[in-house]
Amino acid sequence: MELTLPPLPPYLPSLTWMQADEAGRAGMSPRDFSRTLVASNSPGGMVLSVPVVGGAPALKRLKPGQLQVSSHGDWPRVHLGAIEAAYGREPFFQHLFPDLAEIIIHYPVSLADMNARLLSALLEGIDFYRNIADIRGMREAHPARFADIRQRLMRRVDPSRSVVEAFFRFGPDVAFLL
Repeated sequence: MELTLPPLPPYLPSLTWMQADEAGRAGMSPRDFSRTLVASNSPGGMVLSVPVVGGAPALKRLKPGQLQVSSHGDWPRVHLGAIEAAYGREPFFQHLFPDLAEIIIHYPVSLADMNARLLSALLEGIDFYRNIADIRGMREAHPARFADIRQRLMRRVDPSRSVVEAFFRFGPDVAFLL
């Protein structure tokens, strides 16, 4: 359960992606780096896609690190509205959302840069790097208790959805899932 993030994370990655090792993250298409799944009224959730310069052809021919965010459409407002509608009532939403909103509203040119900034803002927002040693110590000292906490938390999220669900719902306790 060592959290190692590659330099090119997807857009607000799924909890499944966050929990996977490098081999488990292999095989993603470039398109996967520009979209995420959030909760919605529809049973399968809502896919949010970041437009990229060059559109679908660019997604097919360029590597993820080469993709640039397009300014077409009003995607920042749509994405922020969908995220707020899905998770606005979660306990840690008000603490973490403003930093995400700032990055999305003032998105950088590079999709990889934006994705890395978003993931870093989430991790920094819960003091992940300061607290992870304590979480790992608990896992080693009390493996059964750790497993019980992790299992209870996992039952309350959909791991195929964006990790923002777990961050907004659990705050610093999301470290048990990462």
